[in-house]
Amino acid sequence: MKFRGNPKKYLPALGFLPTAVLAVCIAVSLGDYTAPVLSLDAVGESAEKSTETSTTEKRRERKTAAVTTKAPAPAVEKLSESGTYKDGTYTGTGTGFSGTITVQVVIEDGKIKDITILSATDDSPYLQNASALLKQIVALQSTNVDIVSGATYSSVGLISAVRDALQKAGGSSASDSALPTLAAAKSQSNEEPPTVETVEEPAAYRDGVYTGTGTGFGGEMTVQVTVSGGRITDIQILSSKDDSPYLQNASALLQNIIAAQSTNVDAVSGATFSSAGLIEAVRNALANAATGSAETTPAAVTEKKSEQTTAPAKPGKKGAFPYPDGVYTGSGEGYGGITKIELTLKDGTIEKIHVVSNEDDESFFKRAETLISLVIQRQSTDVDVVSGATFSSEGILEAINEALDAAKNAAQPAVTTTTTVTTIAPPENTTAAPVTGTTSTETTTEPIEKIYDDGTYVGTADCYPDEDEDFVEYVLSVKVKIENDQIVSISDASGAGDSYDKLNDRYISRAAKGTGKITGTIAQILEKQHTDGIDAVSGATCSSDAIVRAVDDALAQARKGA
Repeated sequence: MKFRGNPKKYLPALGFLPTAVLAVCIAVSLGDYTAPVLSLDAVGESAEKSTETSTTEKRRERKTAAVTTKAPAPAVEKLSESGTYKDGTYTGTGTGFSGTITVQVVIEDGKIKDITILSATDDSPYLQNASALLKQIVALQSTNVDIVSGATYSSVGLISAVRDALQKAGGSSASDSALPTLAAAKSQSNEEPPTVETVEEPAAYRDGVYTGTGTGFGGEMTVQVTVSGGRITDIQILSSKDDSPYLQNASALLQNIIAAQSTNVDAVSGATFSSAGLIEAVRNALANAATGSAETTPAAVTEKKSEQTTAPAKPGKKGAFPYPDGVYTGSGEGYGGITKIELTLKDGTIEKIHVVSNEDDESFFKRAETLISLVIQRQSTDVDVVSGATFSSEGILEAINEALDAAKNAAQPAVTTTTTVTTIAPPENTTAAPVTGTTSTETTTEPIEKIYDDGTYVGTADCYPDEDEDFVEYVLSVKVKIENDQIVSISDASGAGDSYDKLNDRYISRAAKGTGKITGTIAQILEKQHTDGIDAVSGATCSSDAIVRAVDDALAQARKGA
């Protein structure tokens, strides 16, 4: 090849020649490369359960069995979608963390117009968090969206339900095999696990049908074991308070027991407490069927707690509290209401803590209850709250501290206050001077200028999520009634908006009305007659702030001349 003219003018172009050659080589080498189809691997329900607003707290258990089996996390695969649908309203179902989720999808002009959650059994904080993806589906006109971190299973259930509805609207005919029912592993606890021990078992059993009980996460579970020909032939779960996904996952070990003719089987990973409860219940049943010389151990798990009393721990040190012996009561503010306890002191040592009553969700409270043993062991309330049960934990600790304060006050000597009254007699032979004439005092009061016009005003404010972002922003409104320059009532605190989730109602109610120990925002405003210095209600901080700002908005409308 010959360069015509001045060769220097070609030098800049020659500088790019090596880069161009390299690009061609790469293109040739990748000619047969096919990009992988990526799935959005779920982070597991344990990540979903670590989100604590509070909230939340729903699924953790008090003990963990040894585990070897591991189940995969759910995943969401991309589907080919038509993008156009038949107008109408369609319902669809999917499986979330705790069970079935049902949604309603509205199609207008061939496009997804609106998606509403009709029913779900998943915990409110996680469902709220996951529901944010519904707006993305509407915006993108596609269900190929990312799951919400920290709400994996609820996200999977919602996407599955929307796809189910869209299939009825003439969308993709692809099956939802990418959205399985949740037999996947979900960690039930992060606590230090007691193991399910290997026990010696008899060579045979007496024929018959036997029942036995064990303790799962939610409480007592009952199984029925059938023995025929001296062998275990069937095991049925008669009752259980454990959540369905965990119990279903754990029930797989029952077939292992039958196959091995032994209860010395591995627990199911992610359903460790349900597994431990089932093994305990089967052993309890087989204790009644045992024959032979071997001694049968009916249960080889940690000590079973009574319904309300938690005192399995022994004090780690003595005499930490130099107060009188006795039983002292205390109460604390949990998530759902008041927790009451009785604390027994003996020789300056906490011997026992008995939970008298509580108003929290049972599974959350049972998880939080485990910190009582730590208080007894350490003889101190300086212990960490239980992850996933923060508010219930704080309620228990507050109640314990109040009981200890009562014991401390009992140790204080009574203080007696003596008041001496001295009467001074008038001097003898003294006669009071008679009062003559009449004195008249006239008081003039200047009228106070009114600040507000009488009437009822509706105030609104945006309710923003905090850094956890466990709900979608919505508009909160209140009605404020003014009479004679006084706020006489604040009512109808409620949420609204296209994206409003009814699951927020409970938080608005908590913020407005307060709890047994925390005064609600409305009562505080009515007492102060202004919105300065209003304390937020724990567990409903964002709603509390929105109520205060909504009242401010109403008062601004009521101001004279506004």
